[in-house]
Amino acid sequence: MSGVAVIVIDVQQMFFSGPSAAYRAGDVIDGINRLTSAARNANAPVFFVQHESDANGPLAHGSDAWQLPAALVREPQDCSIFKTVGDSFQGTPLAAQLQQGDIDGVILCGYATEFCVNATARRAELLGLRTTVVSDLHTTQDKPHLAADKIVEHQNFVWANSSMTGKRVKVRPLADILQTEFA
Repeated sequence: MSGVAVIVIDVQQMFFSGPSAAYRAGDVIDGINRLTSAARNANAPVFFVQHESDANGPLAHGSDAWQLPAALVREPQDCSIFKTVGDSFQGTPLAAQLQQGDIDGVILCGYATEFCVNATARRAELLGLRTTVVSDLHTTQDKPHLAADKIVEHQNFVWANSSMTGKRVKVRPLADILQTEFA
């Protein structure tokens, strides 16, 4: 296998709108649009992962909160993955679709840095995929014990300096990825 795919995790209305929108929400969406456009131009698949709760939950499938923000560009050829836990692979067809597409590398971005992006990055590493997180295209919200910018900074450090398999998760800024992966 030798392909790469972009996986956009949980960029949904509930997290990217209103007074409690994620840290740098607009900048993250703009950057994701640049990344996914470059990927499509290079014929790399783009996956949009959406978290969903049961019908009575805040992220019920089809609800306003569950939707992708209007500013996020999604094209008809992009793939949709729906999940109910943090890990985008758990209970979803994502791994099988990557394998069918001869994909051995993933570029991850989205929400929430310390939860769903981290869980997906670690699972991708465990699956043997070349795993890269775009250092400036993942986000979260402030927590009682730590501000969102510090969570992002800390998680970038953790990915770059630890491993579950001996193959570290790479952490690279968007500009670097655009120049090397999709030039």
